[in-house]
Amino acid sequence: MIEARRFRPLIWVEGIIGCGKTTFSKEVGKRLNLRIIEEPVDSNPYLEKFYKDPKKYAFGMQMHLLHVRYAMQQIASYEATGAGGANGAILDRSLSGDRVFAKLHCKAGNIDPLDWQTYELAYSNMARSLLPPTVLIFLDVQPETAYDRMKKRNRAAESGVPIEYLRDLYHGYKELLQEAERGLMPWAHAVRVAKLIWEPDTLTSEQWDRTAKTVAEMFKPLT
Repeated sequence: MIEARRFRPLIWVEGIIGCGKTTFSKEVGKRLNLRIIEEPVDSNPYLEKFYKDPKKYAFGMQMHLLHVRYAMQQIASYEATGAGGANGAILDRSLSGDRVFAKLHCKAGNIDPLDWQTYELAYSNMARSLLPPTVLIFLDVQPETAYDRMKKRNRAAESGVPIEYLRDLYHGYKELLQEAERGLMPWAHAVRVAKLIWEPDTLTSEQWDRTAKTVAEMFKPLT
């Protein structure tokens, strides 16, 4: 008898800038033998132009990021089928997380409403063609805490980000979680949403072990 194939865990880690997604993904991923798919930080060719002229370059930048995220999630989906050799995948921000940023640009007037419709069409088509996440983990960090962390790590791309923008992002993510919990996203029928209060700056190895165990309990382990 052929054993039915079971998909492996596919975890999305979401949160505002400075919430600690990358560290969380690395520490949890290595403990659970998940392929760690990191967010590209400095590879966006639009970034410098966007800062000089947001209204001109916001749409192009977000469409570029949409395609980059889609490619990342294709890799994550591949791992979730078991074909890649890992126990699954953990993704540092998803297609849907990036949509939060694009939506803010539309609200701010940097993306024209017609261009937003084009973005939404592309997003919906891409999202429907990917495996849904097993778990969406939202690292719940207050904007003030995230702002302090950004100042400490001192990345050039984040130097001009005001705390008001982080507050808007925080509310944008809350909207995303509500949409997911109400089944309004293309992938929301199959996902568990987990919100973790994530205020500490550093954790010990033992604390990361416990965190990884908590994450593992969010899905059935493979046997």
